[in-house]
Parts: sequence; C-alpha cells; structure tokens
Amino acid sequence: MPKLLLIFIFFLFSSISLASDDKPGRFFEDQPDVTDDYQIHFNYLISSDGEDREWDINGKMEKILLKVNKVMAKATAANKKGDGIARKYKFDYRKDGKLDITFVRLDMKKKDLHKYANNDIVPFLYKKKGMKNIKKIYFNYADMNNVDGGEAGIGFGSLYLKNIPGMKSGDTHYNSKPGYMLESGKKIGPIYAHDVDGCPQMMDSVYLTPTRSDPWDPYKHSCLFQLGKYDHKKIRRVLDMMKTMSEKKMSYRTRFSSSCKIRDWNRVKGQKGFYVFGRDENIAAAIK
Repeated sequence: MPKLLLIFIFFLFSSISLASDDKPGRFFEDQPDVTDDYQIHFNYLISSDGEDREWDINGKMEKILLKVNKVMAKATAANKKGDGIARKYKFDYRKDGKLDITFVRLDMKKKDLHKYANNDIVPFLYKKKGMKNIKKIYFNYADMNNVDGGEAGIGFGSLYLKNIPGMKSGDTHYNSKPGYMLESGKKIGPIYAHDVDGCPQMMDSVYLTPTRSDPWDPYKHSCLFQLGKYDHKKIRRVLDMMKTMSEKKMSYRTRFSSSCKIRDWNRVKGQKGFYVFGRDENIAAAIK
C-alpha cells in the first residue's frame, strides 16, 4: 500500500476518534474566567481508551457539585467553633452562568497509568493542558477506578467515579475521625474551625465564600512555605527535616498539610530539596 495512502488512512481514523469527543455543549479548554478570584475548576476526565459517559454535558456533575455547596453551607453554618456564617466553595463559572467543566481525554490507556493515577494525571494537566493557574484548584471527576476512591491536595485532585459504588461508609483517609471532614453531609469538624494557634483552619481559606478578612492561601503556605502567622512548631519541625533530608528518605508523607500536588519529584533525584512546577529554585533552601 502506498505510503501516502497509509498516512491518509491514519489521519482519517485519528480525525474520527477526535471528532467522537466533540459533542454539543462540551468544552476542551478552561473557558474565560468571569473573575480573577481564587476558584475551583472542574474536569471530566477519562483515559485514552475510556468510555465517555458525558458527565460534563448530561448535567450529572453540575447537579452533584451544586448539591455539595448546599451541604457545605449548612455544615459550615452549624459548626460549633465557627463564626456561624454559611460558606460555600468558590466554583469556576462560565459567562453564561453554568459551571465551567472541561472535558479531558488523557494520552494514556487505563492499564498504563501509575498505580496512583494522579501521578500521571497531574503532570498531563499542568504541562500538556496548561492548567497552571496558581489561584485555581483543578479537580477531576475521573471516570475510572483506582486504588483510592479519591485523592487530592493543593492544586489538583481526583475523584474516581468507578470506585464510588463500592465504597463503604468510613472508607476515607479520615475513617478514624468521624466528622473531621465533611462526611456524608452530616457535619464538618475541626478541619474547618479550631483554636490551635499557628495552625491554619479551613474557615479562613481563600477558596471559600464569603471570604474572611484575613484569608490564607494553601499554595503560598504549603508549596512555597510562606508561613506568615501559621508557623506552628509541628510545621517548623517538618520544614527543618526537608532542609536536610536525602532523596532516599524523602516521601510524600514528609509534609504538614495536604500534599502539594505541583511538587516536582523528578527535580529531587540525586539531590536534596523541595521543588514545584514552574519555579527553578529549591523552595526548602530558602526556608527561614
């Protein structure tokens, strides 16, 4: 078969594959923001060989997320150590008033993804999809299963939809602390509001609205180590370890908060330090 014909056939089938994802109401890029405030952007994400169940355009994601914010408002207002104000997450909306949800098809098959899929998902979104706005959290409804029902940190997170039907109550990272996080819509505990000096609380996060007068930015605090007033002795202890810890001993557990998901682990190979995507310096070396 002539080489030119082979190229044409390859191009034809590639175009058909790409066109199959192109559906009414679907967006393949983060749409223009209506505000430059901190916000959470959502992706409907599948592997290269994944089934497209259209959660981004059939209303399922939007319905769930809007309900989450209703539950959040009720739980925050009822928190005993809070200020009595109902707060919601700052979601990313389009100019037409709808939630801004991006469709993402990965360039890897499900079987080829890392055991912890976020290890491949995060670099793909950051480097290939350009999702690197440091004032956004990019949260994926990933239509696949994985070792956890979900896994998230500062900058990025994923909820694995095909795990959810099989999850039991309490099968979370905080199963030993009922009510610690927003669990089953019942209540939200000390992660939201507490009285520990030098330790940040969710109530003061820049990602909640109405925002408090002196909010804190998780990216600046836990990725760049600009601690400000949140310099609890346990936080300082972890930072002191980071300054001297060798590559072999370095672990994702070496942290004092949710993991910094834009941490560049490849930069640590053969040397000490803490690096993040988009910045050249060793963040740990500058700790004061």
